[in-house]
Amino acid sequence: MFANILLAIKFLCQGQFRRVWNEVHVRLYRAAWEVWFPFILPFRRAGRAVPGGKFTRETKHPVAFESPDHIAPKGTAENNSTNKKFVLHMDAKLRREFAAGPLRMMDLGCSGGQLVTDFMKLRWQGVGLEGSDYSLKHRRANWATLANTHLFTGDITKPFQVQLDGRPVKFHLITSWEVMEHIATPDLDQVFRNIIGHLEVGGYFIASTTETSDLHEGLELHQTRWPNAEWRAYVERKFPELEYVDVGLKIYQFVRYNFLHPSFLLYRKKAGPKQ
Repeated sequence: MFANILLAIKFLCQGQFRRVWNEVHVRLYRAAWEVWFPFILPFRRAGRAVPGGKFTRETKHPVAFESPDHIAPKGTAENNSTNKKFVLHMDAKLRREFAAGPLRMMDLGCSGGQLVTDFMKLRWQGVGLEGSDYSLKHRRANWATLANTHLFTGDITKPFQVQLDGRPVKFHLITSWEVMEHIATPDLDQVFRNIIGHLEVGGYFIASTTETSDLHEGLELHQTRWPNAEWRAYVERKFPELEYVDVGLKIYQFVRYNFLHPSFLLYRKKAGPKQ
């Protein structure tokens, strides 16, 4: 808290009044939704059955040993991001679009797993994957109760398969918050293939990215620092299965974001001839 106050004073002295207002506004906004969320929950999940089934994760690479984020843990050791407004918005949207059966979501680079937990409170089936085993070893945040049942380690740059009751499963929503820039550029193709392979037709992939550098313990954590236009061009060129969409959210209603360089990947999986 004290560090944030000092940072705000620094920005004000530099004349960055808009930046300080954005940060203060967002913190108040998110805090308000944290308060309202428990009161909204009973109404939202009324009539929804508690989903059953057992998730497993099949991979030959259970930890991303070569990733700088595993070698020098930072976000994976600290973050536990969520946004209750995002959770409620996507719950309402996907309930309208997928009427039958329980909804499923997967968060790539899930860190402490709070986003997965919040969707599960709405009686979704939730899974989180994290490249480092830091949170698993320390039983940090939601790993204390959800490790190896809903939160799993795994290198998303290598082929993997999530299963439900022993069968491959697809998800209505896959998210990834300031994770994609941590992937080395040559590995991005496999990451997107994993996403497409796990995504229901009509399902959404939503991610935020940042183009800034992030040096930690002498290592550059951000290995693909592209602006949003370059991400958009890459996906359009490589993955025609995905179509860009507007999900109806403001910048601060996503789970993570960068006010200075806002960049969101918002895609829906199209129906193809083989579906």
